[in-house]
Amino acid sequence: MGIVSVSVSGSPRRRYIALDPCRACRRFIASALLPLLIAALASAARADFAPGELRDKIGDPDGIWVYDGSGIHNVGNLNLHVTNWGCFGSYPDGNQAVSHLISAQWPANSGVEYLFIAGLWVGARKGGVPVVSTAAFDREFRPAGSEDPLCRIYETTEGAAGGNRLPSPNDDDKDGRADEDWQNGVDDDGDGLVDEDFAAIGKQMFSCWYTDDHPQSALLFPEHTPLHLFVRQESYQWDDRQFWDFVGVEFTIRNYGRDIIEDLYVGFFADGDVGVRGSDNLAGDDNTALWQGIRCARRGETEIPVYVSVAYFFDADGDDGLAPGYFGILFLGHDTDPLGENAPAAVGITSYQNFSGGLPYEDGGDPTNDFERYELMSSGRYDRPGEVPRDYRMLMSTGPFRELLPDSTMKLQVAFVCGYGLDGMLDAAAAAAMVYDGNWFNIDGDPGTGVDGRETPVYGPVAEIDPDTCDTDGGFLSAIRGEVIWVNADCSMERALWEGRALCLSGGGDFSEYQTGVNGKETQVKWLVGTAPPSPHLRVLPGSGKVTLLWDDFSETTPDPSTQEFDFEGYRIWRADNWDRPYGTSAETGPPRELWQLIAERDLVNGVLADIDFTSPCSQGGWEYEPLTGLEGKDAILRLFEESVIYSPMDTVPCPPGLSDGQCDTLEAIARRNMGFQGGMRYYKYVDENVHDGMHYFFSVTAFDHTIVNGQPLGPGKYGDPASNFIYINPLSEAATSSDGEGIYVVPNPATESSMSPWRLEPNMGDPTGIKVEFRNLPACRSTVRIFTLSGDLVEILYHDGSGGSGTLAWDLVTRNGQDITSGVYLFAVEPEGGFEQTIGKFVVIR
Repeated sequence: MGIVSVSVSGSPRRRYIALDPCRACRRFIASALLPLLIAALASAARADFAPGELRDKIGDPDGIWVYDGSGIHNVGNLNLHVTNWGCFGSYPDGNQAVSHLISAQWPANSGVEYLFIAGLWVGARKGGVPVVSTAAFDREFRPAGSEDPLCRIYETTEGAAGGNRLPSPNDDDKDGRADEDWQNGVDDDGDGLVDEDFAAIGKQMFSCWYTDDHPQSALLFPEHTPLHLFVRQESYQWDDRQFWDFVGVEFTIRNYGRDIIEDLYVGFFADGDVGVRGSDNLAGDDNTALWQGIRCARRGETEIPVYVSVAYFFDADGDDGLAPGYFGILFLGHDTDPLGENAPAAVGITSYQNFSGGLPYEDGGDPTNDFERYELMSSGRYDRPGEVPRDYRMLMSTGPFRELLPDSTMKLQVAFVCGYGLDGMLDAAAAAAMVYDGNWFNIDGDPGTGVDGRETPVYGPVAEIDPDTCDTDGGFLSAIRGEVIWVNADCSMERALWEGRALCLSGGGDFSEYQTGVNGKETQVKWLVGTAPPSPHLRVLPGSGKVTLLWDDFSETTPDPSTQEFDFEGYRIWRADNWDRPYGTSAETGPPRELWQLIAERDLVNGVLADIDFTSPCSQGGWEYEPLTGLEGKDAILRLFEESVIYSPMDTVPCPPGLSDGQCDTLEAIARRNMGFQGGMRYYKYVDENVHDGMHYFFSVTAFDHTIVNGQPLGPGKYGDPASNFIYINPLSEAATSSDGEGIYVVPNPATESSMSPWRLEPNMGDPTGIKVEFRNLPACRSTVRIFTLSGDLVEILYHDGSGGSGTLAWDLVTRNGQDITSGVYLFAVEPEGGFEQTIGKFVVIR
């Protein structure tokens, strides 16, 4: 039995499912041996995890439309806003609820946008009449609404608990099924557990779902005829430099209605607007085009040819060098039928259209109804490049799929790519295509499947088919019901790659090296690439003039997703200073990449790098965390946790009085590691004292690996990026524990443009000024701070709770009536609760 809820960095305590009827007896024995826990055992009764009880996981049940920016990919160099209604982007500078958020910024957090909005289109014929469901511009796909609070965006990363995927054993819950309980907050397999068996892909993965038949869609779009589609959407991003300029997306489209959907096309629509956010004419001076062909992707020390089909946008004049990127939608994959009867025989787009806003449809403008949309999707035409600077949109589609039966599914895979100029974008597209192609493995253990270039099974009955058009000497085969013929369905692509090999460095080898379905490898694992170890789970604690970082050993215990080797080598600690919150960014999206600075690095003592040990305790110069430092009797408390784990391994150890849940979680994880039980972890600690109170900082801990040859570490490998694991923090003055000593004061004083500039931020919706003053040394209790003019007029009332240790309270210099204050002398009165004296002071503002 395993952990069903894991606590990291101050989250709720772990819950274990206990099936032993003597659990209470064992708790009594543990408490008898450990008197320090008696009070805790009497008072800390906590309900076991109940199947279907998901309130803690759901969060706010009313926030169905995710507007808070939590769905922004931010571990790579392309920030992309993802919604839970099929749209990508944020309508920047528009009037939508998400318009203040990042849309598609490249480089990350630069303020340069490349996308207005994009989304999925699905078209078909219903009763012979064309019907198209769209995510943009018409938002006909919608989250389930207030009746289903689980319809949210879920986030995970490779290596997460329950997220094993091929080629490693991927039946996480050992029920004979693999990846059947995907991340959606629902117990999909009916075993009482939630999201415990899914495939975690990339350094940042988002999952959500939506439908095209919500009643609100019919109200807002009366002409919309739903196809009754349920769409599962996943998006993936990586932090490796070679792979950080794209975001991959996979749609699983299910017909959950009663009718057969016929003559179906799937497509992707995008309105690319390129330029600095907030600038004039952001949309009206772009170009668009389609590029298809062979491009080289770097794999290790060599290059391999990959096929690229990408529709892209760019600013016609580059905005004088401010917007030099090219932004594209890369078409990667969809369902195929080797016989070409129910679906296209090979992957590829069947239509590319571009059109311009402001023009009528017949002159190249936007389609306005389903007849026009379906006509574009099914036309089979490729439009010429849009070379006259305009506000362009584009549509890529594929089909037809003859029918989608009730309760059956199909898939579509695309990627958003961006790079410097056309070549940079194509390099990003090639990297995305290589990651999507993944690798081939012998998963069924049968050496007779996946041989001779034949990778695709065709099930009988089928008569007289050519199993391999690349083999000119082969004949035709037939199969009756129950029989299987393995065929080479991707022969044309294999030939194209073989013929394009000369474009790439080290492009050689024989034809078999460009084939799939060889050496018994019958299963393609997509979205697969070897990367640096995942970043550890990080917690950051602010103090006065210092910041403490705590992290676990998750990076050390997670194998490489491609090689399945444990290749961890060491940790890097990063800090970003001088962040000013560029327009359209936030603390959640992080700082521009150039602000990160490496402040510490250590590795295993194995001869690979500098051999600066981190595994020894902090008191001996290492980084290993020593809990309860300075607390009398700490060794006894640690033994208590170890004894409790031994006597009750499936239970959460009760938390003794005086310790926080976070401390108890850490102690239990350490005890489990020491005793060799599931859920054990090692923790590390680093203190940065080179910080200043009130300033804006980001911290990150990343991991790196080593190469392995013949089972031994040989040299440095891949390095994680700080954008994959950062936390924003303000060092704060500590709360005063008595009325003695230094009194309450304001910083800076006087408050001038110059004195406030070091911590000035660009204004946003939640912080309209971007400036602040801080009240410091406030007492360790609840306090009310009133601010007055010299004439006694009340300016603002602020509230502070210093019981958690913080003695700092920030004010944005905005009155209670929403107006900026003017220059002058201001008085403040602090009214604390519980034994502290009232304080009166003054400060000066010069505007």
